[in-house]
Formats: sequence, C-alpha cells, structure tokens
Amino acid sequence: MCAAQASSLTDLMTMAKPSEELARKLAPLLARLPDACLQCARCTSGCTAFKLLELKPHEIVANARLGFLEELVSSKAIWDCALCLKCVERCPQGVAPAELILALRNEAMSKGLEVPEGLSSMLMSIMERGLAFEPRKAVAKDGRAYGREDVGLPPVEVGLSEGALMVLMELLGGE
Repeated sequence: MCAAQASSLTDLMTMAKPSEELARKLAPLLARLPDACLQCARCTSGCTAFKLLELKPHEIVANARLGFLEELVSSKAIWDCALCLKCVERCPQGVAPAELILALRNEAMSKGLEVPEGLSSMLMSIMERGLAFEPRKAVAKDGRAYGREDVGLPPVEVGLSEGALMVLMELLGGE
C-alpha cells in the first residue's frame, strides 16, 4: 500500500488515521508479512485462542496492512493470542501473524501500556512459585476429583532456582 492510500484511510469507529511513525518502526516486519496475506482465514481456523480474540489473526494482519498499528498496539487482542504458532503453520503464503502480534506486544511494552491483569498475575506466580498455575485436580466421569497423590504421582516441586530467577529477571529487563 502506498503512502497516499494509507494517509487517506480513517477508522470510522475511532476516526484514527494510520500511524506512519509506527509503520516505519515495524517496516522490516510489515514488508515481508501482511502484503502476502490473501485473507483466506486459514490462520484463524486453527487458532487456539479463536474464541477469546476480539480480532482474529487474519484481521490483525489486514489492519496492520492498512496501517492501523496504533489501534492494534493498544488492543486487548494482541494479549489474548496464545502464540501457539498454528497460524504460521497453516498459512499458505508464509505470513506469520504470531510474529506480527509479538512485535505489537513489544511495541506496547516499550510504550509503557498496561499488560492485562491475568498475564501480570501469571508472571508473578512464575516468579514466586515457578508455576503459572497451581496444580489442579482432574475430574473423572463419575464426578470424583483426583489429585497427583491419588494416582501415585509425586508432588510438584514449587519455586525457581536462583539462577532461573535471575535469567527471568534479565529477560524482563530488571537488574
């Protein structure tokens, strides 16, 4: 899409214009991804988080192609993606919506936008206990709940080693 076309577009819901600055920043990714998208929705048909998404993977790519990157960066949709990479595997054109979503998440973080509460609490749980979620019991067809101990499994070891915690902190940008 040429610059003249992009500047003439307007999101009728928010009256926002495409962000040329953000488009320049993400240009290497956008140059090789969205223009090849055929909007066949094969990426969406295999999406693990399909029911949670405000925008489907092919819609995210379409919005990126049109230049509505600021709206995507501030959207909840980029945080609902499970990054399972099924969209990458299914695309006949080699478009990688997951890579685009990851770049949009990185941009949101660099702008200091708020990370969803569920993601923050999961990260805190990993840092404190080494687990994203507490172990849960499985429920059988008869309604009985079975824990690890009920089926002869050892308890889950909780906690991160100091080395693992340091690596995690470094990845998160902490000192």
